[in-house]
Amino acid sequence: MGILFTRSCVLCGIPLDAECGCKAMLCAACAEEVRTRYRLHHPISIPDADGAAAALYYTGTVRKAMQQFKFQHKQHYADWFSAQILPILAEHLDDWHPDLITYMPIGFVHLHKRGYNQAELLAKPIAAAFGLPCRATLRKRAFTPKQSTRKDAAARQQNAARALLPLANTDIQNKSVVLIDDIITTGATASAAVKLLRDIGAARVYVLAAAFTPHK
Repeated sequence: MGILFTRSCVLCGIPLDAECGCKAMLCAACAEEVRTRYRLHHPISIPDADGAAAALYYTGTVRKAMQQFKFQHKQHYADWFSAQILPILAEHLDDWHPDLITYMPIGFVHLHKRGYNQAELLAKPIAAAFGLPCRATLRKRAFTPKQSTRKDAAARQQNAARALLPLANTDIQNKSVVLIDDIITTGATASAAVKLLRDIGAARVYVLAAAFTPHK
């Protein structure tokens, strides 16, 4: 007799019954809430990016699920979050003509403690779905202060600019690059990444994120 594994809704955590389908990751109530409350229907602005978009608002149960994905070893949540990004890239394929998918790096300490880079877990299935290469292009500088400790926009921009470095032997000359991130808050780190990717040769840089922090 096989072992039965109970699947749970990514957002609310309730067990999913057979009626939800074998591949479902949301209960019916949460699926409706995503459609009516959490889906982001407008582009976002990232300085110097050729275009940017996010799938969901970073609030409510989406915020809770993202924190579990990042900090509580719910790596399989990447399947659901990346699935939210896929239609956005599909919509922009004819305009963006992407050559490469890359992703926001995380620091060595976080990577060692967590065991994975959540942006990389999002990027890989997105790249695979469109038959695109997925490569790391950037790395985090050691001992960079957290963005949350910077008190104003200018300080966050300066900190973000110092935080990132190109990986050795990165060849993105004249390529159209899509940068995947988990959450866009102020956009300072994403903007710094865009500028650096341009500096090392990218012709165009676009940003896609799973979630965007709504600003009051």
